[in-house]
Amino acid sequence: MKLTSRQLRIPQPPMPFTITFRPANLQLQVPDGDTILQAALKQGYYFPWGCDAGSCSLCEGKLLQGRVRLKLCNDIITPESQRADALLCCLAYPLENCDIEVTRVLAPGQIPLQTLTAKIIRIEQVNADVKIVQFLLPAGKRPSFSAGQYLELLIDADTSASFSIGNAPRPDRTLELHIRANPDSSSYPRLAPRLREDELIKMRLPMGDVTLHSLRDADRILLLAGSTGFSQIKSLLEALLQSGDARPIHLYWGGRVFADLYLHDWAAQMAAQYANLHYVPVISDQADWQGRKGFVHKAVLDDIQDFAGWKVVGGGSPGMVYAALDDFAAAGMQAEQLVSDVFVYAPR
Repeated sequence: MKLTSRQLRIPQPPMPFTITFRPANLQLQVPDGDTILQAALKQGYYFPWGCDAGSCSLCEGKLLQGRVRLKLCNDIITPESQRADALLCCLAYPLENCDIEVTRVLAPGQIPLQTLTAKIIRIEQVNADVKIVQFLLPAGKRPSFSAGQYLELLIDADTSASFSIGNAPRPDRTLELHIRANPDSSSYPRLAPRLREDELIKMRLPMGDVTLHSLRDADRILLLAGSTGFSQIKSLLEALLQSGDARPIHLYWGGRVFADLYLHDWAAQMAAQYANLHYVPVISDQADWQGRKGFVHKAVLDDIQDFAGWKVVGGGSPGMVYAALDDFAAAGMQAEQLVSDVFVYAPR
């Protein structure tokens, strides 16, 4: 079955403006309704800030080119304006593409490691063996990470476990992990008793190089997920949609049975809301499933024969990711078009 366009669509947001930070030449897409600082934090940039209200001046920069509108007072600032040399990015809405001189800005993937203590504030059992665990970081310890990165939970002195962060950066100091019960692992039996509300757990973050920066040169984006590998994919997808990215995004999520697609309704809702997002659930082992069946990467090959211009993110088991790499390469994809953390933690 080939992908088709949908009949009903919610109107799409205006195209984002491009902010170029000098002298690092980093580029940021700012969607309509976000200040420059808000967009930078959502997309995982390391940006100096303290108050988000124009009081601390930590996010100050110099407007070199373009126009911005200031929050609250609605003044328009150009490079010739008196306040252009001390532009506060937390108050600035771009009106066109801009160049801004800001020091100490780091791109996604360049953020320094932090060790923090987080509190579990909510646990949702989303299927028989997967929990979505919400963490709150302490006041003054805003989480700095990029969509697509992962962290380590420091369970005790001898045990740690890595999990993809399941959301794009948020302004409220929260993050989520999608944790599957696995009694046969060395870490889960030690972690399981600590998965309870109000528990304090140390974590080290951020880690991983698969971020929005990995997708910068793609014409089309393929997000390929297997089971809880969806957590990384969800983080990237949130960031892409929040930034107003208009490129075609194809999400394929596979599981053995439908219950494995524990956020199917959320994915379907996003696909209904955004015209550029196409969502294909694929089930391999449930006889009464009426949708696409088989291995998830095989469903991709049924739909896509030409990989020119595509960038693929593989989130799932090493077996799934390497099977996709081999079969996509046989179909003409270049190996560098597929990125995955699997290539780092499970090289072959």
